[in-house]
Amino acid sequence: MAQWVFNRNGKAKIIFKESCFRDARGRVVGWINNTNVFSLRGRHIGWYEHGVVYDRNNNTLGFIKNCTGYIPSFPGLSGTPGMPGFSGKPGRPGFSGIPGKPGRGGWSKYDLEFYFKENQ
Repeated sequence: MAQWVFNRNGKAKIIFKESCFRDARGRVVGWINNTNVFSLRGRHIGWYEHGVVYDRNNNTLGFIKNCTGYIPSFPGLSGTPGMPGFSGKPGRPGFSGIPGKPGRGGWSKYDLEFYFKENQ
């Protein structure tokens, strides 16, 4: 089931579907393996736990509507756009090593919508 991921302002920006993240146009922009988030090229860029996406510094990037993970503050949610058509998945890359996980922080300084594109 596909679900929108909301940013710190409560706006739907990317989509979580099965083992990947997709942009608002339905294209794969990142991978999930267990609780680890990887770029399209296989570089570790964060974590996904209990419906919350964390950046590489373990700060909150975004969350799905019914998440149970840690969020520094829960914003009001805007309406959700319709789901786009989904393109096929590219081949999964080999994944890089996983760094030690820092302690939790607040909201990420990175923008959810562009985080995956900037971290290829």
